[in-house]
Amino acid sequence: MKPALSFILAVTLVDVGLCTQLNYTNTSILPLTDLPSFRGIDLQTAHGNSSQLRTDFDSNNTITLTPARAVHYDDVKISEELYERLVYFSKICALTYCITSSELVTGLTFEEGGCPARLEFCTGKEQNPTADRTMVELVLLAESEELGTGYLAVDHEKQVVMLSFRGSTTNQDWLSDFAIYPTPYEPASKEYYDDWVTSGRVSECEGCLIHRGFNVFLKTLSSQFFDRIESIFDSFPAYSLVVTGHSLGAAVASLAGIELRLRGYDPLVLTYASPNIFCGKLRAWVDELFETERIHNWSVSEGEIMFRKGYFRVVHDEDYITMVPPFYEPAGLEIFINHRELPQTQKHLEYRGPSMKLISTESMDTRPAFSSSGIGLGHRLLGPLEKWLHMYEHRAYFILINTCGGF
Repeated sequence: MKPALSFILAVTLVDVGLCTQLNYTNTSILPLTDLPSFRGIDLQTAHGNSSQLRTDFDSNNTITLTPARAVHYDDVKISEELYERLVYFSKICALTYCITSSELVTGLTFEEGGCPARLEFCTGKEQNPTADRTMVELVLLAESEELGTGYLAVDHEKQVVMLSFRGSTTNQDWLSDFAIYPTPYEPASKEYYDDWVTSGRVSECEGCLIHRGFNVFLKTLSSQFFDRIESIFDSFPAYSLVVTGHSLGAAVASLAGIELRLRGYDPLVLTYASPNIFCGKLRAWVDELFETERIHNWSVSEGEIMFRKGYFRVVHDEDYITMVPPFYEPAGLEIFINHRELPQTQKHLEYRGPSMKLISTESMDTRPAFSSSGIGLGHRLLGPLEKWLHMYEHRAYFILINTCGGF
């Protein structure tokens, strides 16, 4: 194993070991049977669908993470309209990276300078016909030891409120990525959660655990955040709500979407390249909250994806970030990009449905998840590591989604 990844995986396993009070030396890695299972299942015989993992150690103490075989619902078509919406929201995600250079301005439409004029998406009618009607309402800047940089914009032409979060950029972002120790889940909107449970609209989330690093977001949510969204919907009650993000921003978008759902909104949560952040019980509860099974069944029966609300995750072929951390699970309905390089077109999309079915490893193909076949981005020192981690695949979601440029 290469030194850098060996260190990263060691950090991961140390965190998991501390969580369950496992004891092992720093010169060996425990066999899989000694590692924790958050769902009480045998990880050697049962695993999740396309985005859950088979996790093995070989005789050389090399960890192998293998995505399980997915279900491709051929009869559920990806329409041109849905494809265009997925591309559009990937650009909404990419704009979060303009916050780093202070290029998003509140109180202005995209066309007026709310986002960089050098981007065709912000000024070009062909790229974005509603740029002159899309207003930047709020820029969220996470302070030290906080999480959740992003922005709030309103497209008055399409009548949609958009909340988008940025991926890993700051030191705190990276610390949160690696803090995989599970912690008990408690929603920030606790009184609303209690109302849902008491009224029987959703089950109580007993024994629910969440990725500790991403849970930081729930501890830093402010009332100002919710007040601003509430004021917008007071003025425009008929507007729809989309919560989106890339990578770490996708994890944050998932948590924000849960809070907004508990508060009575019907958001469409749309994540790109999200890591797994839920333990099994919490994943099942989130799917119940967002009516994942009902939306999936409707989509299958109608032959098209019901894409007005619910929880959807877009996953790129061989994007390894969507396969980790081990022992956590993805929620929602999966839309899969089966083509590695840009451009990705409508024909490169598959509907793969809910991330909830466990299957036997006997039915899975086995391939090393960390291989050298990925595409890096050409950094002189980090290029080989990025290639090994498949960082290009992690960023190539219809555009290079982690850059404030090129769209």
